[in-house]
Amino acid sequence: MKKTFTININGSVFHIDDDAFDKLQRYLHMLNQHFSVAVEGQEILQDIEARIAELLIERTNNKLEVVTDAMVEEVIDRMGKPEDFMDQAEEEPSAKPQPEAEPKIRQRLYRDGDSRVIGGVCSGMSAYFNLDVVILRILFVVAIFISFGTGLVAYLVLWIAVPKAKTTAQKLEMKGKEATVSNIEKTIKEEVNEVSENYNRYKNSASTGDAGLRRERFGDVVTSVFKVVLRVLVLVLGAALVIGAIVGLISFVATMAVGNSFLNGGIWHIGGGHDIEMGTLINNFVSPGSYTILMITIGLLVGIPILLILFAGTKLIFRYKTNNKLIGLGAFGVWLVALVVMIVVGVNQAGNFAKQTSQTITQKVDCTSFKTLYLETSEDLYESLIDHRNISFNRMKVAQVNGKDKVLGHPSFTIEKSTSGEYSLLIKKRSRGNNTSEAQNNIEQIEYNFSQKDSTLRLDPYYFLKDNAKWRDQEITMILKVPEGKSVYLSKSMGSIVDDISNTENMWDGDMLDKVWTMKAEGLSLKKDVPVLIKK
Repeated sequence: MKKTFTININGSVFHIDDDAFDKLQRYLHMLNQHFSVAVEGQEILQDIEARIAELLIERTNNKLEVVTDAMVEEVIDRMGKPEDFMDQAEEEPSAKPQPEAEPKIRQRLYRDGDSRVIGGVCSGMSAYFNLDVVILRILFVVAIFISFGTGLVAYLVLWIAVPKAKTTAQKLEMKGKEATVSNIEKTIKEEVNEVSENYNRYKNSASTGDAGLRRERFGDVVTSVFKVVLRVLVLVLGAALVIGAIVGLISFVATMAVGNSFLNGGIWHIGGGHDIEMGTLINNFVSPGSYTILMITIGLLVGIPILLILFAGTKLIFRYKTNNKLIGLGAFGVWLVALVVMIVVGVNQAGNFAKQTSQTITQKVDCTSFKTLYLETSEDLYESLIDHRNISFNRMKVAQVNGKDKVLGHPSFTIEKSTSGEYSLLIKKRSRGNNTSEAQNNIEQIEYNFSQKDSTLRLDPYYFLKDNAKWRDQEITMILKVPEGKSVYLSKSMGSIVDDISNTENMWDGDMLDKVWTMKAEGLSLKKDVPVLIKK
């Protein structure tokens, strides 16, 4: 049985057994002895501890797992053994360093905050792709103008999604280098030397008259002015993004609220004094729940980009610290899911019209004792039943019938020659559906009536869909078969349903009304100079 200890390394708590604790303690003690004498030693030790904590978290899977001796040994191998970096420090300065091949590690894309102008995106990509940062910055600026702002959107997305390299280990990982003790020491010393050189150069340029140093100082001043101007432009851009996003968000929320209220209960006024409740109209076309899902997805698809623009604008202005990667990837994930859901729902609704089927019923018309069959519709009766609050699409409309919302439409009626020597009425019903079976079921939702009394055939001017049935392009076509030598009279009320009746006079459908027509060998012919007895 081994003892376990609870230790804190760079703010992370670990449970470690006694052997591993002794080995890690000796390792940290040697590091402290080696770097404590250096000016930048404390900073080096802090970064080394941070890297050790990261490696231990990886090996314990960020769980309450006990750190073992083998884990500590792996960490020391990754970071570098004490004799490696201590021997390097004891070498003579004149000794020529031997190049060592660094192990290949997975390079990651970070934003470089040390060399940044705005967000560090270009400098980070420069380190990742090993390209000149100036070239990348020029390409981004050119892209902003030639892509009509798309380049700016791409930069903002990268700014939000790509994390900033904060620790020395992340800066080394950005350059494809292993975060060993030697590399951490080298990186921190280079940063300290760079700061020291910049300070000495500035100090010397201020106290001497050397022209070269003064030119450097002038260059530093120009660079500083450029950065100030650029910062002002960034603030202006951030303010513009914030204002635009707020205006867009308010407009979008207002549009969604008003639009949703309108679609769920508003009245759509159309010509001729007709109007209809939009909620009624929508419910007759889409499946239950689809409208709500579509409204939610539209809200996410439009709202998320607006919120990201607002986030980017406030970040440009206030420069606060956030988990950009989590926010960016999370928002993009939600946006992508909303897009997929909208496409699936849209395709599903379109699929309701994928297949078409038809059903034909032949009804014998008894008119043997009469030479003329009188055709009329019950238009006057239905006009009294149908509320004028309706909306029409071609031959179909949504209206209130006896106080109930109904989908109804005008059937189409035509006349052809009979081959059986008898009058007959063919009623062809058509509908669409997700499949043939569903299309057939939608045909069964059609209600249509007609009646005959003596020589008068009275047709309904409308067909209806049963309660709660959805419109799936239902249609009715009626064909009256007239035997040769027999006649038909088309009353004026038939004007709403007649459709492309062929005749020897080449008359339009509307001109054929209120006339008697006889079926001859050559086709339907006008019976002239014959008084018409209108049946009552």
